[in-house]
Amino acid sequence: MNTRRGYTLVELLVALVLLTIVLGAIYRLLNNTQRISRAQAEHIDMQSNMRAGTLIVPAELRAIGFDSVPLGTADAIVPDLQSLQANSVKFRAVRSLGFICQIIDPDRVVVDTTTVGNYSQLRLPVANQDSLMVFVEKNTSTTGDDRWVSRGIAAIAGATCPVSGNLGLSFRVPGGSFNVTAPPASANDPLASTELTVGSPVRTFEVMEYKVYQDASGPYYLGARSVSSSAAIQPVLGPLSSQGFRLDYFDESGNAITTNGLADKRNVRAIQVTLIGVSTQPVTTSGYGTQQQAVDSVVTLVQLRNATHR
Repeated sequence: MNTRRGYTLVELLVALVLLTIVLGAIYRLLNNTQRISRAQAEHIDMQSNMRAGTLIVPAELRAIGFDSVPLGTADAIVPDLQSLQANSVKFRAVRSLGFICQIIDPDRVVVDTTTVGNYSQLRLPVANQDSLMVFVEKNTSTTGDDRWVSRGIAAIAGATCPVSGNLGLSFRVPGGSFNVTAPPASANDPLASTELTVGSPVRTFEVMEYKVYQDASGPYYLGARSVSSSAAIQPVLGPLSSQGFRLDYFDESGNAITTNGLADKRNVRAIQVTLIGVSTQPVTTSGYGTQQQAVDSVVTLVQLRNATHR
């Protein structure tokens, strides 16, 4: 008669210990793999965030000029830069570009808004919010008196260009006239007193502000708001470190500008943008050790519009 012996208690304990060791190793391997995968995903999101920042912010800043003349200041050159701060900047942001196809009155011009007329826009212009920048040639033999003259927009209406028949927009400025000082009109140039000519480029713009701010939940973001429309700040990219948006301003000789006076704004020719992003969640690249937020940064040097003009 055959007898079968069962497992002893010692054998069961040994088996359980071995099983626990194997399962622990598998769990640790899976856990580390999950941490590494999450860290890679966080790095990808963070780097994508930084790449977006190198496209969005410099694209806005490149449109900044320093040769605009506001109403009532005649020949005083006033820059598009409104405020220079280490972690914020306020400036006139271009929203559309077109060319005058008709001058109706001293206070009203028509801009060709067709692709044939080389019109481009980020969005439709808004009256009593956006403003105009109109190029004034003055003396055609020199560039020393050229100006981008800024005016508010009192009204916008649909119109048709008289020569081409292209669709356009009629812009009326407040005050009854562009009020640009010019030589007297002559028989050969009856519009000389306005200094506006058919074919002159026209930009519409709004005053924008970019700055780093802290969200109510704690993270820091780069935000943007329209000062012209008094809009609330909206997140552009993030999260960033608390010092994750830094601006350094330079003059034509490469010297740093650290103050915020009118002359300083006029002298800015380049802006260096530093973005320091952080991961949304704490991570560890090796799967072991203490988890913490990953950090990545990118630096972009932006030359302003017309920076080499004078």
